[in-house]
Amino acid sequence: MQATVTDSSTPEASPVQGDDLAVLVDPPVTAALVDELSHLWVRVTNAGGSVGFVPPVNIEEVRPHTVSILARVIDQTDTLVALKEGAAIVAWCVLTSNDSPPRQGWRTIRHVQVDPERQGSGLGGKLLAAVDRVACEELKLEALTLKVRSGTGADAFYRRHGFSEVGRLPRAVRVADDDYRDDIIMWRELS
Repeated sequence: MQATVTDSSTPEASPVQGDDLAVLVDPPVTAALVDELSHLWVRVTNAGGSVGFVPPVNIEEVRPHTVSILARVIDQTDTLVALKEGAAIVAWCVLTSNDSPPRQGWRTIRHVQVDPERQGSGLGGKLLAAVDRVACEELKLEALTLKVRSGTGADAFYRRHGFSEVGRLPRAVRVADDDYRDDIIMWRELS
């Protein structure tokens, strides 16, 4: 079933056991969803998160990227996984597919974001658990990969969740004129 852009909709959600969180997988793409993800992305970036931008950013800079990401969700190329608490999305990421047919057994996790006010509450781990379920049960994947920026400590978080460093692109990320970071490539096989 193909997703479509609509003016308003309530995405179908499945509850996370023992939690007030619901997991959204490829919810209908609405203007409200674009705005909500974009605003969260701005807050995450401006709080120091390394999710594709360098702070400070504003909604005008981020929104076109959100639209581009969600266009690939609409055409079912990529998969959006989000955690919703009450009426608000508090964490989200995208599983991006590979264009190469021999590489269909794995996907890249991109744009992992947790509401800055909820950092340290376990939401990141819960989001990864939801990603695992979607990857294994719905997408039938064999592995996941992601990249993190060196100097943020994010690689330690992913190691705790079973990812291993498999490579680095030295000085691949410029966060300031005189501040370059490595892109750390991480990989995890799914059981």
